Amino acid sequence: MNESNKHRSSNGNTPTTHENVVNLGDESMTSTGINFDEVVRPQGRKSCKEKRRRLNDENGVVDVLKKLQCTLKKQNEFNQKELELKIEKDMKQFEMREQTLRKNLELKDTAQKLKIKDQELRERAQKRQEQDHIMNQDISKLIPALQKTYELKEWENDDLFGNDIVSNYY
Repeated sequence: MNESNKHRSSNGNTPTTHENVVNLGDESMTSTGINFDEVVRPQGRKSCKEKRRRLNDENGVVDVLKKLQCTLKKQNEFNQKELELKIEKDMKQFEMREQTLRKNLELKDTAQKLKIKDQELRERAQKRQEQDHIMNQDISKLIPALQKTYELKEWENDDLFGNDIVSNYY
């Protein structure tokens, strides 16, 4: 366009040349590959651009999917490790509880045994007291057979001879 045409188009006047009118008004010309500057373009240019755009979009989608897959894989590995650590922690807690329960049972068992032993010692002490009371009595007044029986009982309670002799004696 020359300066006079620029001046007319800026004033709102329509262009007077036939070529400009045809180019501006005829859309079929632009669809056949001629643009406003009357440059002829190849026929498959628009489809080629569209293919490139789709390919770029697909590549972008593929990249995003690869990144997502990588992220999911890392998250899965992290979750797996976290689960393993939780299981290990739970196992240690279970073992500690089990050990604590065993120790408590052992302590209770030991306490029960000590209680029984203490009771036995008390009973023995009480029997000895009774025997001492009896022995403090003058057994010389008793008949000789009863005197021997009391002496043997005293020796038996003091474990002076084994169980075999006592069982054979009676």
